[in-house]
Amino acid sequence: MNFKKPAIFSLIIFLNLVFYSAASDLKTPAEETRYTAYSQNEDIARFLSRLQSQSEVLKVRLIGRTKEVENYPAKDLYLCLLTEEGVADPQGLNRQKPTIFYFASQHGNEQSAKEAALRLIRDLAVGDLKPLLKKVNVLVMPQSNPYGNFYNVRENETGLDLNRDHVKLEGESTQTIHRIFNLYQPEVTMDVHEKGDDYYRVSVGCVSNLNIHESLQAYSRQVILPGIEQKLEKRKITFHEYLVSDYLGLDTSSGASISPQEEREILWRYSTTDLNDGRNSLGIYETLSFIQEGASRHDLETLEARTNWQYQGIRALAEIVADRPGEIISLVRGLRTNLQKRAELRATDDPVELKMDYVRDEREPQLVVKSFEPSASPIRGILKVDKKAGDYLTAEELSPYRGPSGLKVITRVEKNWFPRVESKLAVSRPLGYIIPAGRLDVVDVLLAHGIKVQMIDKEASVKVAAYQITSLVPARADYLAPEKIEVRKEEQARLAKKGDFFVSCSQPAANLIPGLLEPQSDYGLIRYFKFKLVPETGNYFDLYRLEGPADLELVDYKLWK
Repeated sequence: MNFKKPAIFSLIIFLNLVFYSAASDLKTPAEETRYTAYSQNEDIARFLSRLQSQSEVLKVRLIGRTKEVENYPAKDLYLCLLTEEGVADPQGLNRQKPTIFYFASQHGNEQSAKEAALRLIRDLAVGDLKPLLKKVNVLVMPQSNPYGNFYNVRENETGLDLNRDHVKLEGESTQTIHRIFNLYQPEVTMDVHEKGDDYYRVSVGCVSNLNIHESLQAYSRQVILPGIEQKLEKRKITFHEYLVSDYLGLDTSSGASISPQEEREILWRYSTTDLNDGRNSLGIYETLSFIQEGASRHDLETLEARTNWQYQGIRALAEIVADRPGEIISLVRGLRTNLQKRAELRATDDPVELKMDYVRDEREPQLVVKSFEPSASPIRGILKVDKKAGDYLTAEELSPYRGPSGLKVITRVEKNWFPRVESKLAVSRPLGYIIPAGRLDVVDVLLAHGIKVQMIDKEASVKVAAYQITSLVPARADYLAPEKIEVRKEEQARLAKKGDFFVSCSQPAANLIPGLLEPQSDYGLIRYFKFKLVPETGNYFDLYRLEGPADLELVDYKLWK
């Protein structure tokens, strides 16, 4: 049969539209149940299998597996790669585009994060977001905590709070998140969570640790967060930069089981400086890294609404990055290259910060925010015009009320506002660290972070800086640094033995390594009881700084892993 060219062209368009319509009608597991049930790992596997069969841009990888426990079997962890080229491996990734990495539901009872991630995968694979893949690569780990999801609890199968595990990396899921990051080197990351039932339906926080270059925080606050807010405002979704309340004079963000011994006032700040959360732990590699918190009552009745809020937030980030691909690549990759150069130069004015504190800012003495407050009677709407008692009121004169009818919106002024972070202790960055052979527990954590570790292959005498503990008050809880630890640094001639380890600071983790290995670090391995790194007063810390050149014969350790 002979068709004219216009007819052929029309037929192709028609067939494409038919396929597009059928593919885009694919429902997520939550949509299938009309949001009456939380999607489980088996539902996710079925959905991703069907979606991959319909999409040439989606590739699904098994990237990890949780531990089997008595009441729950081991479960696969999935990574979804969405690229215009349809690649599955990091080697095939088009590095002319920035890469975004989303990971969701580290806390199992924060279910809307996972449901929104599945919707994002679908819409990038076969829906209206697919054109974004011309400008950006997207990685999505939609389910980080199958056990917590199944039982609707915060912790994972071994009782870990995964978003307080990004330093010691005990959990299979946190190890997987860092493995993905090291394999694919994304320029942008977002860790998706839920908070309480807040007036601000979506909150997004950026990096705050002082070791992350200040230009990333500035770019986040000046470009990314305002862009997200504008997009959400068009959808009538309230937004604010992520805020945290805490007890005045106390930082509970580490995950330690602590509470104030006496009544304290409440302070407000921007999230945490800690490296054990999913945002700063990836931001420390000079990454545009974010946390998103969606408002939630944590009930099935509101699952559809809160999933939509989450979805619109993570969608907005993808759209903004796709609008500025070259700018973001230049910023992030430039900073990463510069960090390694700085590590090699070891300038005295370029230290690594070990202790930080939240402080006030005289330019911003108080925080003004909106919040919900219980209302004595149901709220019907908001008046568009002035009225007097006895006046008629028509439906056209009322605007819809955007909050729950039993809660009214109030404006609060918080005077205990601590928006800035200030350094309390810093050290120079050494060439590297020598770790005794018996410290495999430390070495294994470094390897899990993707840090290159080398083994000393021949005994050699080296000059090291050793820390002697001069004063010590131990931590009162696991996950906390010692309450007081004072050290005296002294130069020693030490025999580096065959089988000891060396970790150079001249690598992408140049700022993370000292943070993990210094004895006075608030972010280090010393604060976890399992490593038994706290010496008695008068003794020496077990890890040594190499500050000058040394003739060491080195081989890469466990390169096959």
